[in-house]
Amino acid sequence: MTLLLLDGHYIFKKTPRLSWGELLFGLQHGYVNEKGVTDYICDALTIDAPNEAFEIASLETQEQYLVRGLLETLNEQDSRTGKETSEAWLFLLLSFTYEHKNEYDDPLSLVEELYADFDYPEKIASLIRYMPPQDGSNGSEELLFNQWKNIISNYEIFFESRANAS
Repeated sequence: MTLLLLDGHYIFKKTPRLSWGELLFGLQHGYVNEKGVTDYICDALTIDAPNEAFEIASLETQEQYLVRGLLETLNEQDSRTGKETSEAWLFLLLSFTYEHKNEYDDPLSLVEELYADFDYPEKIASLIRYMPPQDGSNGSEELLFNQWKNIISNYEIFFESRANAS
């Protein structure tokens, strides 16, 4: 996969209520680095946050190596279970790629890489050029980009409702 390293502030703007497990998943898979995790946590920090979150938020640059261990501890203590850890990252990567599609020679090839990297999720199969269109029509890149935009909109609604439920 082409490396797409997301900024913590961008992640927070799009998905302000990630679980510790979701954040750890992104770090483990290289979608965000330690600085990005720190930036995210700084943006998300509330007075009720666990001590480890405050520790991460106060780390100096040379202490960033401690982020993973603290995040693993936060994840182990998290009572929120059953959340799909990869779903948020699929949304974030699709959204970022769509927003920057003009910077890539072939942005749809990145979507195809994400499709493979995320184990061929049915939710985005309609964006894959080599897949037959669901409605039997002749697919076009314009149609694929419109579907991409619609999928991102659906994800945005999902994550907004999830954030409002918290």
